[in-house]
Amino acid sequence: MTLDMLALVLAGLLAVVGALVVAFTTDVMRLVLGLGTFLLGVAGLFLYYGLPFLATAQVFVYVGGVLVLVVFAVMVVHRGSTGKPVLEVKHDIGSAAVAFGVSAMIVMSLRGVSGDMWPASGKAAEGLAAELLGPKVLAFELAGALLLVALIAVLAIRGGEERS
Repeated sequence: MTLDMLALVLAGLLAVVGALVVAFTTDVMRLVLGLGTFLLGVAGLFLYYGLPFLATAQVFVYVGGVLVLVVFAVMVVHRGSTGKPVLEVKHDIGSAAVAFGVSAMIVMSLRGVSGDMWPASGKAAEGLAAELLGPKVLAFELAGALLLVALIAVLAIRGGEERS
C-alpha cells in the first residue's frame, strides 16, 4: 500500500466514522465530535485530490465556524428534567430511502464529469483568491455579520423565554 493510498483510506475512514457517529449517537457532545471528524475527513479528501484551497476553507469555515455555531446551538437546546439536552433519534425506512435516492442521483449526475481531477496550474488558485478577497470580500463579511446577529438574537430570545 503506497502512502497516497494510505492517505485516501485514512481520509475516507475519518469521513465514514464521523458520519456514522452523527447518525447513531444520542449524546450531544459525541454528535459534535462526530461532525468535526466527518468534516476533517472531507478536508482530507479535498487535500488528497489536489484542492488545498478547498481543504483549508473546509477547516476554517466548517470545522472552525459551523462547529462553534453547533456548540452554541446545543447550549440553548431544550433540556429535560435531568438537565441534559433532549434528542430523539428516529431512523425509519422512509428517511433511508430518501438518503439513498439522493445519493444515487448525485452519483449518476456526476458520472460523466470524472475528467482530470488535478488543476492545470497554480494560476487557478490565484484567480480564485483574487476574486474572493477582491470584489466579493464585502459580501462574505456581511454574511458573517448576519450569522453573528442571528446567533445573538437566538440567545437573547432563548434567555428571555427562560426568565418569564
